Amino acid sequence: MASVKDLTQQSGFVFEARLEQLGASNATGYPSAAETAIVHISRIIKSTSTLSGYNDQRITVHLQSPVTLKVGDQAVFFTHGVHYGEGLVVGEVGHSPGAAATNQAELSSAAQASDDFEFQQRLAQAELVITGRAGDSKPHPNSQMAPVDLIPGKRPVSEHDPDWWTTTVTLESVEKGTHSGPTHEVAFSNSIDIAWYCAPKIKAGDHGVFLLHNRSVHGKAVPSLAVSHELDFHPIGELNRVRALLKPAAE
Repeated sequence: MASVKDLTQQSGFVFEARLEQLGASNATGYPSAAETAIVHISRIIKSTSTLSGYNDQRITVHLQSPVTLKVGDQAVFFTHGVHYGEGLVVGEVGHSPGAAATNQAELSSAAQASDDFEFQQRLAQAELVITGRAGDSKPHPNSQMAPVDLIPGKRPVSEHDPDWWTTTVTLESVEKGTHSGPTHEVAFSNSIDIAWYCAPKIKAGDHGVFLLHNRSVHGKAVPSLAVSHELDFHPIGELNRVRALLKPAAE
């Protein structure tokens, strides 16, 4: 059986909930089945920014087969997203007993270790890590295109296109990589499409740590070094954590 640490590492959404209905679904477009259940979340342990608002909400969990949980059971669910729309559906990676029997310190430690691992991976992939304060933002000049009908064979702009913008960051320090000069241009997606919803939306005055990459979170080319993953911008108060996580890679 997988450990709490392993289950947490494999999951994007970990929460404690009470199972209210078996063989049911409250998500439009996701049919009920013997393995689906409606649960009521009482505590979120690990989450993405997109899912952080689901505390005290009812969602659908697609349970692993064979189903061992019963209506009324309280459990910690280790899950990943399956269906987003009118109602959330997550897929079960595993579960453990609820608060009365679960070692809360172990869960908290596992969640922190998982967050640190994911953050460290993102730091390792970054071309440049800087701290500073963002200025005004504007559409990125390198993302502007001529009208589609003037470019033979050019595909129409997709609803999932990132809508690249840029901001000038006044530098305070360079934590990884090299850069000379008092400022650095940072590209970011201004799109609110689901493909880019979690990407940082940089505003004038944002003061923090910027993890700059030469590819988007989807592996596509960017017009200049960019933040595109929800972990690519952190408030300046997290600088010590950033330095601690960068240290092993530097040694």
